[in-house]
Amino acid sequence: MVREYVEDEIPSTYDLREAPPVRDEEGIRQVVFRGMDQMVGFTVIEPDKPDAEPHTHPWEQVNVLAEGRLDFLVDGERVSLEPYDALAIPPGVEHTSRSVGEHAVLFAFWPLREDRLDATAYQTEFGGE
Repeated sequence: MVREYVEDEIPSTYDLREAPPVRDEEGIRQVVFRGMDQMVGFTVIEPDKPDAEPHTHPWEQVNVLAEGRLDFLVDGERVSLEPYDALAIPPGVEHTSRSVGEHAVLFAFWPLREDRLDATAYQTEFGGE
């Protein structure tokens, strides 16, 4: 895992609303930001986002809802989130989410993921742009 950084670029700050998205599809826009050993997905979910099939992954995901309302389906159980609610999803547990009536802003925290490193190329402290 790439953990080196450019010392002259620390500290670096980014407006995640303006960072390049890793996902920009109907009803959903997601940006990824990384640290040394962790990542955060900044996701805006619109009410018109098509329902997604539940999925799993081999890492824990911690979610914090910043705006709006979301319904999560976690291991077959519906969980409703309102702003400032937090939800942890253990590794291997099926889950998906959808906005309820308005756009929602969700922060999802993961360990550093090789499959999302390219999405953080805008971060100059890790040798990007």
